[in-house]
Amino acid sequence: MSHLIANYLEQLAHELSFDRSLSRRVCEEVEDHLRQSADRHPAGDTVEAERRAIELFGPAKTIAAQFAATSLLQRSRAVGPIVILIVLGVFAAMKARVAWYAAAGWATGGPARFPDIGVIAYAFDRYAFYLALLTGLCGWVYGFRMQSGALDKTRLQRSFMLSAAAGAALIGSVLADIVLTTLRLSGVGWSISHLIPIASVGIEVALVVALIARIHAVTSLVATATLRFDLEPSEIS
Repeated sequence: MSHLIANYLEQLAHELSFDRSLSRRVCEEVEDHLRQSADRHPAGDTVEAERRAIELFGPAKTIAAQFAATSLLQRSRAVGPIVILIVLGVFAAMKARVAWYAAAGWATGGPARFPDIGVIAYAFDRYAFYLALLTGLCGWVYGFRMQSGALDKTRLQRSFMLSAAAGAALIGSVLADIVLTTLRLSGVGWSISHLIPIASVGIEVALVVALIARIHAVTSLVATATLRFDLEPSEIS
């Protein structure tokens, strides 16, 4: 009994070991293809049929690089919409907190303590949020302009730089929100209802952490793949 296809799949799995889900999916797909190709071989020799199927399909490293490029391009493009969704999620949390301030009668006044700091924090919060939204949109558009079928390191780096800039601006906005919320709540007596604005800030922090984790995960996969397959920037069309 021939083990050529099994050995080929082991090599393919090794090449894609940096991404287990991709490795498992590709190996299943490739195995089905190779088995069907070998079954169509006119000769009765199993070894020759499997050897011919593998030869026609291509070297494991080349095939792995092609699948990796396609998968990482899709993952990279998905970062843009995630950035926008998280920015909008932070905006929703901000609006919920402002609505609570209005219900509590705090809508017209600024923070009760250290008003100068409050003015600065509010301005910083506003412009940092707009910057996060703008750079996030630019990263999304730029990501979808990347050429399909090739892992272009230069374009990926630019796309990730835009996403990272959006994340950094969003971090600044959330930090400003923490300052503003602290100033507002420190000026009044403690109440259990204060957990509402505190929770909204907590949601913002959680969203930012999720965004950072997502960007880091994808950039790590791309870095590993480019080193493993020695991928060079493709021609920009």
